[in-house]
Amino acid sequence: MDITDGVLVLTSRTMHTTTTVLHEGSCAVVVDPAWQADELAGLADLLTSRGLIPVLGWATHAHHDHVLWHPGLGTPPRLASPAAAQDAAAHLDQLRAALNLPPELLGLAGEIEAHDGDRLPWQGPVAQILTHHAHAPGHTALWLPGPRVLIAGDMLSDVEIPLLEGSTLAQYRAGIELLAPYVEQAKFLIPGHGTVARAGVADSPTRQLAHDRRYLDRPDLPDPRLLQAEPWLLEAHQENLSRMR
Repeated sequence: MDITDGVLVLTSRTMHTTTTVLHEGSCAVVVDPAWQADELAGLADLLTSRGLIPVLGWATHAHHDHVLWHPGLGTPPRLASPAAAQDAAAHLDQLRAALNLPPELLGLAGEIEAHDGDRLPWQGPVAQILTHHAHAPGHTALWLPGPRVLIAGDMLSDVEIPLLEGSTLAQYRAGIELLAPYVEQAKFLIPGHGTVARAGVADSPTRQLAHDRRYLDRPDLPDPRLLQAEPWLLEAHQENLSRMR
């Protein structure tokens, strides 16, 4: 789905995981390509059919569903924040063990390098890197000031509650508040899992921000994301509760 000029979003059948492609001319940046082997192959075929050549890969954080790749996407630099790249290197075996992929794809998972800058290193429109430690070390969001698009990584989802996982509650709050000014400006918010939020409609970016703030303040209150949740998400909620008391 082309959500605006130069920004393409695809959604996996697994956990509503999103892949975002930034493109200008024939150049493309692939953010968090996901997830199953046929979907990754389909992504590569789609870019080829559009005449787009990946010049960069970006992983928002070092969890197994965000560090994937496919040979059809070529061999451009695959980057992440320094802390995320370090996290991936330290847990590479665990990342790959969590995946059910053929060997040729498994061997590419987690192969990311550190980029210590505040913008994506490409010749297309500016994409600012916003780094925090909510959910995972060195977690990043990308802010595109031109089209006012926020690529949020595993934050601000309409289908997942805030997941503390590798962070403290204080770190998660800090991450949310770092992103808040960009959420308030955003025309489009792309979560790592879920549906693209659009300004001016009921499920807007600011509404998602309010939902996450409310959950962090009062995790005991009913949350629509938990009403028909998968068992793993309910377990994650209980883990959150135990850590937030």
